[in-house]
Amino acid sequence: MRILLAASAIATFCGAIELGEPLEDILKGARDVVRSQPASGNIIVIGVDDKTATELGGVSFSRTVDAQLVDRLFAAGVKSVYFDRAYSDPTTVAADTAFATALAKHRGRVYLGAMTQVSGQNSGLLSTILPIPQFRKAADYRSLNGFRTPFALSAKLTFSDTFEGRDVPSISTAMAVLPTSRTGFYRPDWSIQANTVPTYSFVDIVKGRIDKRLLAGRTVVVGPTAPRLNDYQQLVFQGWIPGAFFHVIGAETLLRGTPVNYGWIPAILVVIGLGCVYLWASARRVRTTAVIIALAALVALPAFLDAALITVDVLPALLLFLIVAYRGLMLRRIEASERTNPLTGLLNIHALRNGTVFRDATLVAIKLRNQSEIAASFDESVGDRIIQEVCRRLTIGQTETEIYHGDDTLLWMTSLPMGLELAHHIEGLHQLSKRSITLDGRDVDLSLAFGIDADFERPMTSRIGSAMLCAEEASQANDIWKLYDPHRQDEAAWALSLMSRLDHAIDTQELWVAFQPKASAASGEIIGAEALVRWQHPTRGLISPDQFIPVAEEANRIDRLTEFVLDRAVEGAASITALGHSFSIAVNLSTQMLLRPDLSEMIDTILARHQFPHASLTLEITETGQLVSSPLKLAMMKKLSQRGIQVSIDDYGTGNATLEYLKLLPSNEVKIDRRFVFNIVNDQLDRILVESTIDVAHNLGRTVVAEGVESEAVRAALVGMGCDVIQGFLVGKPVDLETLKRRVGIGRGQLRTG
Repeated sequence: MRILLAASAIATFCGAIELGEPLEDILKGARDVVRSQPASGNIIVIGVDDKTATELGGVSFSRTVDAQLVDRLFAAGVKSVYFDRAYSDPTTVAADTAFATALAKHRGRVYLGAMTQVSGQNSGLLSTILPIPQFRKAADYRSLNGFRTPFALSAKLTFSDTFEGRDVPSISTAMAVLPTSRTGFYRPDWSIQANTVPTYSFVDIVKGRIDKRLLAGRTVVVGPTAPRLNDYQQLVFQGWIPGAFFHVIGAETLLRGTPVNYGWIPAILVVIGLGCVYLWASARRVRTTAVIIALAALVALPAFLDAALITVDVLPALLLFLIVAYRGLMLRRIEASERTNPLTGLLNIHALRNGTVFRDATLVAIKLRNQSEIAASFDESVGDRIIQEVCRRLTIGQTETEIYHGDDTLLWMTSLPMGLELAHHIEGLHQLSKRSITLDGRDVDLSLAFGIDADFERPMTSRIGSAMLCAEEASQANDIWKLYDPHRQDEAAWALSLMSRLDHAIDTQELWVAFQPKASAASGEIIGAEALVRWQHPTRGLISPDQFIPVAEEANRIDRLTEFVLDRAVEGAASITALGHSFSIAVNLSTQMLLRPDLSEMIDTILARHQFPHASLTLEITETGQLVSSPLKLAMMKKLSQRGIQVSIDDYGTGNATLEYLKLLPSNEVKIDRRFVFNIVNDQLDRILVESTIDVAHNLGRTVVAEGVESEAVRAALVGMGCDVIQGFLVGKPVDLETLKRRVGIGRGQLRTG
């Protein structure tokens, strides 16, 4: 409040004494240049110029010539004539009589000038200059008064003046036919350019050298334009202009409307309101809006008002707002120093506790696990560089985010809601953090742990504590992050926890591969198996693949999981073939993996590591609908097939696994979904569908595998249809590798249900 009061007092003082009037005139002149426009051409100037002086032997020619001019003008059809001259001194009787006669002849249509001026250089007394009585009897007069602003940057004209005890309109008021009751001064619209006013030489009119059509119907101002007559006034950005043009521009202005001058008070009042908004607004965008509105009100709006002949002075208001903006900025800097960390300049926890902008944002605490080791290896100055680099990596791809710096923890407010997108983002940040940074010529590895709080209802102080606690627990448990979830039943929280432990689960053998045997339909001999991933979570127990595989695909985490399953499956199958058995292994492959450029090389490496033949590996692909429209995926399937790897269309008959895709996709095998196989003995329609599928697949050169075989009757029916391979509980449930080995070794021709 004190800032605003002090600024208002200073601005009011400057406005009251018109301290900034010269600058105000420059601003107005600049706006006039932007709005520059031509005169209407209805008022013309007849100038006593150098040409006139040359032809008439000087500028003090006889008034009989003035009489000739008046007669010539009205003979040409002008409306009225105004002399920018008082004719206050008598000359010869003959000349004055001739001029008076011409004036009387056109009484009411021709006017002389009258003015007041200071008598003596320092007396301050005003004297009145009027036409001589002889002329006043023949013609009326009009005021020529006006005044220049400081430094002659602009000028103002009068509406009317008092002469001989009566109100006399100015020349401009008379030409605009305004009431004589108006008093005071007005600022003409100086955007009207003086050089566009039609101007003719005095002598050319007298000698009849001007086409009468150029004069007919016009109002005429006669005045000196020769530089030697010293009747020039200055206008900023227009230069020095003869006085007659001032009256013409004044009349042009009044013909368009009556100028109004509201002075400096309205702008001051507007800026005081905007200053209040600027000083008390907490949001930066509100303060920015206040600045934009202030600039528009002080710069752009006056230009529109000028066009409407409304004048406002903005310099005092501009001074006020500059003082308020500067002092407000300094005050905020002082406050900011109390709310920032001195090491990095980031907002501190105090600012987070008392802020309001990010109340509904997810809070993430970030702990640098190896901060102590780094601090011990470098001097104190590297701390801010490390924090700045972490912050840079955190904000990659983020538009709405804020980072706060505590003593040993960063607190990150992000607009990302709790869910898979946040999980994926933090996983990306964790990967970024693994990239070393160079400090003083040394590579430094960063290790970050994240604690997440998404409970918007709790106080910020509690949320800060929860997030920091979770970050500490994640650091101690060597997890990527931990989510604060007091109820432990939030599925979104479980999804985050699930993904955060996936890599850990692979590393710690929580993830393992089960094998479901496959047998020859005709002989019942076990000839291979399908690899199925299993997750034995230490607290959740056995987690179904349906829970974590779709999540891994959505979070783009399927690569390492697929590589893990492939390696374990091939390793297990190779250990069985090493016992002297012919054995194949099938592994499910996400279509996302087909976009991995080095997929075939990765598979080659695994097969070579375990010395397992390409032809004994089958890749089962389910989401076939995504393949036809993806040339890259189709190309990878062809590449795998050309290397001898078997490609199977899984779950045939459901979703997009149709005849069209069977035709288009490069594959070696068709796997009929269990829902069609399970009841072929009792359901004639299922039987027809399965039998026709087997026939089509065989005709296309594909092997057929039937899932869901749980009885001998179903197997017998499939054998009758020519099915190649069966899989289901009749053959065996998913088992671990050692159990499968015993099963294969005990009896390869006998179907079992264990």
